[in-house]
Amino acid sequence: MSGFPWFPIGHAIASGTVGRLRGEGPGYQVLQDQAGDAVILVLAAGERAAEDAARIAGASRFAEVEFSGRSFLTMPVAKSSEPVPLLQWPKRFGLPTTSDVRTLGKAISDMRRRAQRAEVASALFVPPLEACLPVRDADGPEDMRQVAAQILTASAQTSSLDVGSVRGANPWLSPDDISYFLKALGVSEFAEPVAPEAFALPGRPALESFFREYVIEPSADPDRYQALRVQLPNGILLYGPPGSGKTHAVDTLVAALRRPTFRLDLGEVGSPFIHQTAVAMRQAFEQAKRSAPSLLVLEEIDAVAPARGPMSQDHKVEELTEILRMIESAAKNGVLVLATTNRKEALDPAVLRKGRFDHSVLVDYPTKEEVELALQGMLKDRPHHPLDLSETSRSLAGRPMSDAAWVINEAARLTARSKRDTIEERDLDEALSRLQAPAAGSLAGT
Repeated sequence: MSGFPWFPIGHAIASGTVGRLRGEGPGYQVLQDQAGDAVILVLAAGERAAEDAARIAGASRFAEVEFSGRSFLTMPVAKSSEPVPLLQWPKRFGLPTTSDVRTLGKAISDMRRRAQRAEVASALFVPPLEACLPVRDADGPEDMRQVAAQILTASAQTSSLDVGSVRGANPWLSPDDISYFLKALGVSEFAEPVAPEAFALPGRPALESFFREYVIEPSADPDRYQALRVQLPNGILLYGPPGSGKTHAVDTLVAALRRPTFRLDLGEVGSPFIHQTAVAMRQAFEQAKRSAPSLLVLEEIDAVAPARGPMSQDHKVEELTEILRMIESAAKNGVLVLATTNRKEALDPAVLRKGRFDHSVLVDYPTKEEVELALQGMLKDRPHHPLDLSETSRSLAGRPMSDAAWVINEAARLTARSKRDTIEERDLDEALSRLQAPAAGSLAGT
């Protein structure tokens, strides 16, 4: 019966004494051994897992057990090497390391050769055998990118299956490790970084041009820049009022570079305990260095780098000095620091010197022309009639860029609610009026 051991609890077999059921699937169970700190793998004779295990490991690795008219193969296993379904690997053992992905990749590849129709997602990985056992056939084509993402990063988001995103979630893996594992699963290589000419930041032409020149192009042609001994930026600071689009600009750059990315919200990291903020920063830098080339995003940097005054506490001065040293060494360690702040004037002047944050870029509320470009970019992938964006852009100029994003999303929502498939001028007008209406009025018409 499903949910109960095939043998009575307390029953002694050659591989141990039957305890509670730890896991099960088609043709197998994993039981706790009451007699020690181990588990017992039980395979039902005649099922796919048992037949495959006997073929690759030989009968000598298993004890044969007869019970209640059925035959089983059993094997004692250390709890630290407990057999698990492939998709449960990260939950049971944590994110895989280099040796793990090599072992798992080979086991999956070998199983797919032995049993071409076997479902990979449900396969049972048995660490002592370094093998995957097939338990059932796939009903149809499997989404192997999703399987790969779930094992490598503990996430089923296939959109993040590129070298930067994988290493950002799992910095222990190298590009070669990731490539090896994907090849074993028959998954195409991870996405390449966006080409310089394809990089776009709609609504921010000046910032788009800056990122392309100082970040995207050197990343796309590193050998040339290194041969000329070009000193790449240690840090880039984006400053401007709240809601102006600083975080969106950083996220767009991160997505284009596809490097491992580490983030610290320094407004939240700040600690009343002496040196704790510096400790968090140091850990983030060390992770970024191990995963280089990488990005380190520091939000609200003014929280840890305020201007020093005569009343500054000694430990705060020490923390700031250490943070500045880390930023100064970023580029030579393959790390680009991207920082944001709403209050540039509150920063210590030492932070803004060349060699630390080499570039400070104002991201202000957008002009009419910038809003229009941004709206065009937001509409690009949404079905819409030819639209005159002039008045809408004029109304949104000088406001947070998030307002423009809200208007486009609201226009799309109104279109869908009206059972239409294409955004029209009236949808934009209604969305804009709802943005400008008082909170109570905006709820009245919904």
